[in-house]
Amino acid sequence: MPVRNNTYTRDVAERMLDARIYRAPDPRRVYELSLKLDFDLLAERYGWLDRKQVGRLVSQGRAMTVGGPAATAKRTLSAEQQREVVAAVHELGGVTYAARAYGLGEYLVRTLVLEHGGTYPRASRKPADIAAAAARLEAFRARRTA
Repeated sequence: MPVRNNTYTRDVAERMLDARIYRAPDPRRVYELSLKLDFDLLAERYGWLDRKQVGRLVSQGRAMTVGGPAATAKRTLSAEQQREVVAAVHELGGVTYAARAYGLGEYLVRTLVLEHGGTYPRASRKPADIAAAAARLEAFRARRTA
């Protein structure tokens, strides 16, 4: 009888087990550890995450703890424009819609919201809600250009 190769099944099972064992780390805690540890040690500490995810957690934790951008952050938005983007997130009902309205990346918009001490609403995936959000986005764009 031939031996079956279950590498795919084993990989899926291992990822499911990892998801059950390891909980998502608190970004604030990851940031605090980043002040004490080298990035390589930090990435090893959170070995089930890839280096990019660890870097994002450090960035989010810094934004939540310090409340502002890093000294090396290169932003073209003024403080007033950043506040406008954060207000648009809540007005439009999601990060994606504010990012589209201002032509910014979603990750930057999320970071701005966290830096300004807030949480961002989760956009609904229901067709009726998506249509309503698209209408809000068009009305918002019309007000901005008028």
